Amino acid sequence: PVRTVLDTVITLAIAVAIAWLGQAFVVKPYRVPSPSMVPTLEPGDRVLVDRVTLDFSSPSRGEIIVFHPPHCKAGHNDASGVCTSPALGLRDGLANTTFVKRVIGLPGETVWARGGHVFVQDKGKKAVRLSEPYTHGQTTTNLPRQTIPKGYYLMLGDNRSISEDSRIWGVEPRDGMIGIARVRYWPLGRLGIL
Repeated sequence: PVRTVLDTVITLAIAVAIAWLGQAFVVKPYRVPSPSMVPTLEPGDRVLVDRVTLDFSSPSRGEIIVFHPPHCKAGHNDASGVCTSPALGLRDGLANTTFVKRVIGLPGETVWARGGHVFVQDKGKKAVRLSEPYTHGQTTTNLPRQTIPKGYYLMLGDNRSISEDSRIWGVEPRDGMIGIARVRYWPLGRLGIL
């Protein structure tokens, strides 16, 4: 009971401080809902999301982004409205839910997985196998060769064996991105920069 009360008091104090500093436009806290980013982020971790940087620059490969995934027409989505097909023609907006994933493919790049590893190739350049230490040796499957359209990004979870990501719902539109996860502030034992 004491730990529960202490947890609540600390969480409320942090939330008030964040709100005071301009939560609506500068930084916003989010709770990680699923194990798709384990071990980088555990379910229940709380992160601070930088909402300013993406107003002035494009996302970079490797950044952890909080975003609204694409919403698809009835029959092509799950219970929360998230697309279950990568087909862009089935989309009709953004889902109300938020996801946390890592940017892997950038606009104009061709991306695919072979032998469990992700490869990217920029137009006119040699293909490169990505170094992905954050997957802790997990292989990447079900990622066919695709060229990322302008204004879209390929997003994958670090926990590749269970992550529901761009391999299922396709590429993420730039306008669905909320911000970059910068700091894990809870639990205190896992406090750190992402």
